[in-house]
Amino acid sequence: MTKLQKTKLEKIRKSVDKEKKRLRITEPKFTIQLDSKTDKLLLGYSIPIDVGIDIKGKRIIRKKQKKKYLSTVTINDLKYVVMSTQKYADMVSNEINSNVRTIGGDKDTITYWAKFYYENPYRFGNIEITPKSLNGDKCSLTYLINFIEKEEPSMLNIWNWVEEGRDFLVRYMKHKQTIGGEKKKWSNGSVNSDYRRIRAFFNFVSHNVEGYPMGILNKMPFAKSKTITETFTPLEMVKVKQFMEDYADGEEWCWFIPILHTLLETGCRVSEVCSLRINNLEPIERKISIVGKGNKKRFLYLKSESLWNRIHKYIYDSNGKIIIDKEYIFHLNYYVRSYGNWYFMEDISKPFSTSGVQHKFKNMIKFLKLNPNLTTHCTRRYFITEMLKKTNGDIPLVAQLVGHNTWDVVKLYTKDLIDESKKVNVGLFD
Repeated sequence: MTKLQKTKLEKIRKSVDKEKKRLRITEPKFTIQLDSKTDKLLLGYSIPIDVGIDIKGKRIIRKKQKKKYLSTVTINDLKYVVMSTQKYADMVSNEINSNVRTIGGDKDTITYWAKFYYENPYRFGNIEITPKSLNGDKCSLTYLINFIEKEEPSMLNIWNWVEEGRDFLVRYMKHKQTIGGEKKKWSNGSVNSDYRRIRAFFNFVSHNVEGYPMGILNKMPFAKSKTITETFTPLEMVKVKQFMEDYADGEEWCWFIPILHTLLETGCRVSEVCSLRINNLEPIERKISIVGKGNKKRFLYLKSESLWNRIHKYIYDSNGKIIIDKEYIFHLNYYVRSYGNWYFMEDISKPFSTSGVQHKFKNMIKFLKLNPNLTTHCTRRYFITEMLKKTNGDIPLVAQLVGHNTWDVVKLYTKDLIDESKKVNVGLFD
């Protein structure tokens, strides 16, 4: 550096220091430096960096010296530099703050907020999240955190998601669809469901962390899975009806058939039927109130004579009085086979589990040699299809009966409503 350069640089530094005092800028600290070869000025300052964790588990933070060229500003631009003092202070301050966020503490990690998210049933106001939804969020975020810890630990910091989150989430979902999740590769439906949970989580973070932007993962292009509308064929349903009549009193199937009949006649989900409570019944009108998916309340109608006759004994005792010593209509009662004999088991305090009914349904499918792809959800599809036929396509009514907020899903079933009585051609030459 020449003597002239030193003189000019010293004059600039003194002028900038004087301007700092006038503006009362004490932080951040920075100095004006010179590239003697080009006469261009630089800002000299330090930023905090994370260099690891000590033996006590605390973060070790060091300061790293940095230099930033001031674009086209040279040693001859004294007035411009002095006028830009506040701008330079803000520039350095923003970089330091950004770096501090990236280093973060516990409250800047996904791990911290995830636990707060899935353990808190009241996220917004007094709206309560169901245990099932909380568990789904927990599984979704746990899979995500496990992947981040193995593949890209820097994404554990919530602030890194502001700029990189969308690209990272695409990589994560591609991994789940090509390599697989905990058990198998994810379908489009699984990806879309997981995306909605992760998106909701980061929107929750934005409500609770000052300065965190809203909607960083909104409107991402993940394909939805095609809604399946296929259910029992007419021949399969004949076999099912015959099975229900032939095995209604047999030890192996007697507990399952009333539940199956209820599923087919009401279009309920298995979890809803298992949790039907006697106290929610209106016996004269033969309807029962339930709380379905998403805390939606609706009535389940038991007006079918065949269904009512089948489940009557679970509601009334032998004297025609409503049973009061149990909570659930379908309380736990079944037969166990041991050494060639059947033994009756019962617990009036517990309902049948959803998984138990689903497992028994699969056994029935094998027993009757039906389509192995049929699941308990096909009983719901069967109800929707048949009710649309019986009500001449009354979509709002059927949507209400099965607990859908919108009519869109129910509309998909109307393609199956063509029968021989319908005119399906113009008939130009008839």
